[in-house]
Amino acid sequence: METLSSIRLTHVPNLTGKTPTEAATALRAAGLELGVVREVGPAGPMVVLEQSTLARTVAPVGTRVNLLVGRA
Repeated sequence: METLSSIRLTHVPNLTGKTPTEAATALRAAGLELGVVREVGPAGPMVVLEQSTLARTVAPVGTRVNLLVGRA
């Protein structure tokens, strides 16, 4: 059983405006995982429009962050 003091935390990066590849790299660097990536709008260069875990907050290492991506 994990205790509150044994949970490792990390800062969630701001992914807005990044490409899906850049966002995935930033998440890995922060110790987080890429969750579901949902695309909206017409095909073309995609960037992150929204993320499920707010940027500049603290989350447990390994948290999955979902992305909404759309045309740049």
